[in-house]
Amino acid sequence: MIKTILGGRYEILEEIGKGGMAYVYKARCVLLNRIVAVKVLRDDLEGGDEFLKRFNTEAQAAASLTHQNIVSIFDVGEDNGKHYIVMEYVDGITLKEYILKNGQLDYKEALNITYQIADALQAAHEKNIVHRDIKPHNILITEDKTIKVADFGIARSGTGHTLSTDNDILGSVHYISPEQAKGEYVDNRSDLYSLGIALYEMISGKVPFDADSPVTVAMMQIKDTAAPLLGGDSNLPLGVQQIVFKAISKETEQRYQNALEFKNDILNLIDNPHYTLADGKKYYNFSSQGEQELYEEHSSHSQLSSPKKTLTIFLAALTAFLVVGIGCVVANVNIFSAISSIFTSAEYIVPDLSGKTYDEARSICEDLGFSVVVQKEISDSSEKPGTVISQEPYANEEAEEGATIKLTMNKAAKSTLDDYTGKLYKNVQDELEDAGYFVDIIFEESKKDEDIVLRQSPASGTKPKKNSTITLYVSAGIVEDDNYKTVPTLMGKTYSKCVSMLSASGLSLGTVTGADSVHDDDVVVHQAIPAGSLVKKDAAVAITVECSHKTDDEPDSQTNEPTNSDDNENNLQDGESQDNEN
Repeated sequence: MIKTILGGRYEILEEIGKGGMAYVYKARCVLLNRIVAVKVLRDDLEGGDEFLKRFNTEAQAAASLTHQNIVSIFDVGEDNGKHYIVMEYVDGITLKEYILKNGQLDYKEALNITYQIADALQAAHEKNIVHRDIKPHNILITEDKTIKVADFGIARSGTGHTLSTDNDILGSVHYISPEQAKGEYVDNRSDLYSLGIALYEMISGKVPFDADSPVTVAMMQIKDTAAPLLGGDSNLPLGVQQIVFKAISKETEQRYQNALEFKNDILNLIDNPHYTLADGKKYYNFSSQGEQELYEEHSSHSQLSSPKKTLTIFLAALTAFLVVGIGCVVANVNIFSAISSIFTSAEYIVPDLSGKTYDEARSICEDLGFSVVVQKEISDSSEKPGTVISQEPYANEEAEEGATIKLTMNKAAKSTLDDYTGKLYKNVQDELEDAGYFVDIIFEESKKDEDIVLRQSPASGTKPKKNSTITLYVSAGIVEDDNYKTVPTLMGKTYSKCVSMLSASGLSLGTVTGADSVHDDDVVVHQAIPAGSLVKKDAAVAITVECSHKTDDEPDSQTNEPTNSDDNENNLQDGESQDNEN
């Protein structure tokens, strides 16, 4: 493949990777003179029409993703039986290589990497694209620690090979969700499970489930519980354990339901090492680990006032004494647990967070002993972008100290328009409407693929006003054949020549303006349909002519020049025959 030029423009320079489905090459685009990455499908995977159909569909969907943490897809093509994807070239190494090189990562670095990946997944999931193969091998990290998620789209086409003995698939099975291992329905929560496994590996330096056989690993994903994290930092926060174990819950309903929830917990933990999940004990607790149980108590109640801390410790000690003293009399233990709950739980009034930014809402809640999480984001043109629209519990209701307030946020306004040329209009329409714009779709006859945006108004880089309309001009997907004809260049030609050219092109003459009575030697100065346009056969093309014939009031003049000299000159310039004059 080296030195091969695919599609007449991508010169293959060197192989930079390979996997179970494809080879990846560094290449140079000879037209734009830029370095790109080209993924070429393996020959033995190209035989099935259904496979190629799914591959192309997913590749087009992936190409619609525009995000700073996603490897951009520039082109998809086929050359002499070689099917390929052209992608952004990322100068970096895989996250897997980074982990092998650095071992256990500091939890804050691991959380920062995970946040970027979750941000990329959120962008994909909002467009109903599920990656299906999130693993450190498919994640690139640059020198400045920017994360780029690769292989969107192609992963879906490869799910049928998940339990192959191929080394690449053996790597994948360490990160697949239980439902993937069982061959069940997969959605965005499967990606979040895989991301949780990757976070576990970044902190501990190893995957939670490992065995010689990929089938064995798959069975472990279904039924085994991961061991507690042992990070390089002996004071690994309890919140890290809870976030990881929530992400890798076996049941999809117990996991993070969307990437935004995942991101919020990460941000809260980065800001406050003592942050714990409101329902964290459901995912992870240290009931059998005395020293860490004390840490859990410290973390969970770090927001309490000193008297309440003292009371909590006293009641906990009293309960422990009773457990030792009366052994298995569980009823007494439960009674004292209830007493402890009565004394330590307190009801507080929930603040009104409407109209506040996320940072403002979080600051207010932290001062009152609450935590916040963004449950969902919507677009509401009547509200200020980037602010709280609603909350649960509602304002002025009573809630226990430490309760989590779920927020519904209004999406932040997009600052400037992207260049949507070449993208699927439905994806662009969804993106713009989510950002609070109205979208007008105008279909045009074009040789471009159907449903592709040809141009837009306003142009990219502009900042439209609130509630303004964005017009997308979209290809109707017309293919030139006997039913469609190309409009010739009529301007500069005489009227008689214009009629002849339209007839020869399979078109007809439309309305003629510019003269009360038209003569053969009148010159066309304007045509209603631009030259080169593709129109239906027999379509009428309106023209404007400039009268060159003398009127009765003009003095008679003698000339030896033929009246059709301009016509002859134009015909000669066009290299056409003069048979019609013979």
